[in-house]
Amino acid sequence: MTRPETRGRWRRVALVPLFGVLFWIAAIAASTIPNLLMLGVNVHGLSLASYAGDPVQHVAPLSQRPVQDLERGSNGVNPTPSTTGIPPDLRTFPSATPSSTTNPAPTPSASPLPIPSPTPLPSILPIPTPTPSPSKAAISGQVMDTVTRLPIVGATVSLGPTAATTTTDVNGNYSLAANPGTYTVTASAAGYSNASQTVTVNGAQNQIVNFKLVGLTATGSIKGMVTDNVTATAIAGATVSLSNGLTTITDVLGNYSFPAVLYGTYAITASAIGYVGQSQPVTVKPGHLTTLNFQLGR
Repeated sequence: MTRPETRGRWRRVALVPLFGVLFWIAAIAASTIPNLLMLGVNVHGLSLASYAGDPVQHVAPLSQRPVQDLERGSNGVNPTPSTTGIPPDLRTFPSATPSSTTNPAPTPSASPLPIPSPTPLPSILPIPTPTPSPSKAAISGQVMDTVTRLPIVGATVSLGPTAATTTTDVNGNYSLAANPGTYTVTASAAGYSNASQTVTVNGAQNQIVNFKLVGLTATGSIKGMVTDNVTATAIAGATVSLSNGLTTITDVLGNYSFPAVLYGTYAITASAIGYVGQSQPVTVKPGHLTTLNFQLGR
């Protein structure tokens, strides 16, 4: 019985080196792959003799390098695999965990708030420029007596062809508003002969028109005829003039007239082309008509 028991013991002892070699290879491989170290085994002081249960024979303990690598892996430090004493075919292993450089997340830049575009104001329609109306013009002046040179108060001044009229003030002055144009201005007064003038006003012009009226009691009139002294035919277009500057032309019948002549004595002259002129004195009496004819010879 002693021999079989001894033989079985030696068989178990022979398996110890084999398990030791396998454990050593496994420890080396585990040291290079820290992420696979899931089993925390305390291998300090582990020997083949203790494993076999033999207190007499002791086998050299395992290398402490795998133990140190295991401790480093358990402390969170990635062990650096040592290639010393490792067969060439086992020295190169893929890196356990590739270190990745963590790029910081880009801080999002604050997008500028959009500036609202100003709301366009509604287009304002241009206001049509009104066509300016013609500016008012004015016709003003004074009415006075021809002989005395005194103002005539209350004389009537009318503007033709319009119906605008006005009267003179205590100084004989008047004023009428009118649009630009041509007008006939007539002045009249009781005891005086009427007088008219044609005037043209432009824009806002103030046209001055004065009148000198002849009193009917202080004036007279002159009329007559100019004929050929041989044939007694009328001479049309003959010129008749007074020494006071009044002048008139004979009509187709040879007649002429001076409706209002201040009283007094004048020289009156008649002349025509192809005839010898004549001159005569004439006395004008207030309110009287004086007739004076001319017979011109060649």
